[in-house]
Amino acid sequence: MVIGALFRRWRMPTAVALAGLVALIWLAIGVHVHGWVTAFDAPTASWIRGVGHRSHGLYEASLITAWLGTPVTVAAAGLIGGAVLAWRAGSLRTGVVVIGTVGGAVLARTAVGAVIYRPVTEAEIQASPPLSTEHHPFPSGHVAGIGALLGIIAVCIAIGRSRTVQALLTVLVGAGVVIVAFSRMNLGHHWLSDVIGGALLAGVFVILGTVALTTRCGQSVRARSAPCPADVFTSTPS
Repeated sequence: MVIGALFRRWRMPTAVALAGLVALIWLAIGVHVHGWVTAFDAPTASWIRGVGHRSHGLYEASLITAWLGTPVTVAAAGLIGGAVLAWRAGSLRTGVVVIGTVGGAVLARTAVGAVIYRPVTEAEIQASPPLSTEHHPFPSGHVAGIGALLGIIAVCIAIGRSRTVQALLTVLVGAGVVIVAFSRMNLGHHWLSDVIGGALLAGVFVILGTVALTTRCGQSVRARSAPCPADVFTSTPS
């Protein structure tokens, strides 16, 4: 009965996570074979390059964002955030899930980047010369790392809150991911398909972290609400 209840409860998150994983795999294959999923990479890079070169402040902001998204910074933020959230929740489990979500996303991005190679066309070389001179792995590590970090922290804060608060946190996380994605393309470090892949990867791990955070809570609530056998026995009229 408990297993059936858990399945019904997590049917939607599981479906969303699987859909995100399938989309990531489909995108990775398309990038590797340079399919139609890369058709928007060159036009987007040209547009962002033109916008970014007209604004020195935007370029400086992109550099700051790039520093915030380095593996060392993301790892430190994950450790600190996990410790603070574990102390706030009074549960070591919360900290472990936060660190595991961020670490899992970063490690998965490294594994995917090691096997996916993206060829470039002449039009893409002209649109973004820096991306043609060296190998830039798919997906974006900055987007994956920061997306997973912001997402799982937002989940920890949103649990038990109103729908308005949850929607606000969702918007803030989405805005943060978009800012990081734009900064990576503005600096000429990634294509549009790279940052989309990073966002998908982060989303999959955030959903897995959400399930890990809340499943035990649901079981504990049901366990606390169920009457103890001893109580039932002693309350039976003699």
